[in-house]
Amino acid sequence: MKVLGAILALIIATHSSAAFDEVLQPAELIEVPSRYQHALVAELRTGNLHIYRRLSDGSVMLIDTMPISIGKQGYGKQIEGDAKTPIGVYRITSYLTDEQLDDFYGNAAYPVNYPNVWDKRLGRTGSGIWLHAEPYEQKTRPLRDSDGCIVLSNNDIDKLAEYLDVGYTHVISTPEMQLLTRSAVAQRRSQLKDTLSAWIASWEQLDHDAYMSFYADDFHSDDMNFEQWEAYKQRVNSLKTYIDVEFSELGLYAYPGEDNMVLAEFYQSYDSSNYRSKGWKRLLLRLDNDQWKIIYEGGG
Repeated sequence: MKVLGAILALIIATHSSAAFDEVLQPAELIEVPSRYQHALVAELRTGNLHIYRRLSDGSVMLIDTMPISIGKQGYGKQIEGDAKTPIGVYRITSYLTDEQLDDFYGNAAYPVNYPNVWDKRLGRTGSGIWLHAEPYEQKTRPLRDSDGCIVLSNNDIDKLAEYLDVGYTHVISTPEMQLLTRSAVAQRRSQLKDTLSAWIASWEQLDHDAYMSFYADDFHSDDMNFEQWEAYKQRVNSLKTYIDVEFSELGLYAYPGEDNMVLAEFYQSYDSSNYRSKGWKRLLLRLDNDQWKIIYEGGG
């Protein structure tokens, strides 16, 4: 009987695991950092803000959904004053209380980092994109009602506060959330982690050609193109006898509106024979011919 019970338990566990792997989750949330456990997905077409929590296996679970309003002219912001909500991956940068705000913004506001590096690369302009509450006297709120911000009720903006780590929590702003099985997302997570590990290994081994093979021909940093970056890295790394790189708090977010592009963000500890640094690193990676290539690298 004990053997039979063990077999039945194994069968149940196996089927439960398989069923869990087939549960759908947002394709955009490939990896949410273990320290900053929540991420937001704003579905602009339907007017819903979904709050997800990271689980111990790296997948995510929906914990709340809140109605939102978006720009009067819809979404896909391109220029300042177009009254559209941007599409992209954004980080909540600060918190403004009701004491700091006009009544128009309600109880609180959370600015995001629009325009981000990808917006700037595409020539998008404008600023002042916030998640904020509605005016106190407002009784009804249509889907399209802002100058480009994402607007919640005062009750919901208060509830949202418990899920946010200001400076770290990300908002995926997308026309429509894409869903994949947890197993499919886990596979992509593994591929990207393997790519990052191999990139760092080539960096640590001072193998210039292998290191540069991870960069796309159209790569740009904040102020260098591929050729300038290659010359810079060759010059800097040739002066070192060793390099050691470690990263933590990895976040991986599939970029809405772009084919096979991912934002990778992590805290990097860099040590070499003549220089040390610590800080946040951000990469944009694109899948080119079944290989993930870096198209942007920057810090801060």
